[in-house]
Amino acid sequence: MAFRKVLVGFLIVMMASPVWGGADVVGNITSSNDATVRETKLPPGSTVFSGDEISVGVHGETRIAFANGAQAEVLGNSVVRLTKADNRIQMRVDRGQASIHTSGGKDMETLVADASIRAADSGETSAIIQALSEKHAVIAAQKGTLLVTTAFDGKTYTVREGEAADLSVAPYPQQNGGAIPTGKGPWFPCSNNSNKKKKCVFWVVVIVSAAVAITAYLLERREKTPPPIANEISPAKLN
Repeated sequence: MAFRKVLVGFLIVMMASPVWGGADVVGNITSSNDATVRETKLPPGSTVFSGDEISVGVHGETRIAFANGAQAEVLGNSVVRLTKADNRIQMRVDRGQASIHTSGGKDMETLVADASIRAADSGETSAIIQALSEKHAVIAAQKGTLLVTTAFDGKTYTVREGEAADLSVAPYPQQNGGAIPTGKGPWFPCSNNSNKKKKCVFWVVVIVSAAVAITAYLLERREKTPPPIANEISPAKLN
């Protein structure tokens, strides 16, 4: 009986543990302040796994070193989710601000809403992602060139160093000439996806100067010297 109780306890721990349960390791925490995962404090040196959701307090900050060599910083009042599939690591920014730095690998993807961000080539890239609200997001290329793809229409936008993609939700698109449903929110089933449970949003994307986004990010980090980026605005550009 005692052996059976010990065995049952061991199996429960095995199923609850990300390592013994077979979850993929995504990376490690290199620094952390007021950050939690699975409702527990996330100290430096912690291992993070596929499926983890990291929450950072209002005055907190955490940095992640990913297994593929990429690095991320998550600022205060932010939530990110980490996944790994097909040897590609994804970081989804659900709320707040985060940055991602890659050194040439294409096995890293960042998501905000249903838009994906990846490096345009094998060069070094640094991106700032700001999930400002359910209807507004900004993706800035601090270094290198990014490709931003929106899921609803499959369009890919090239965001070059010093530029930002400003994404805002368009009115609910009229389907088959019908009227816009009363009280319809920004989310709706993807019309180009057979999985009706998947939800997308139709974004209006404009390429603008990254100066405002980068400055806001640096101020949040309490850095007062923004990079010298020209204050220019250009129309949306498709890759």
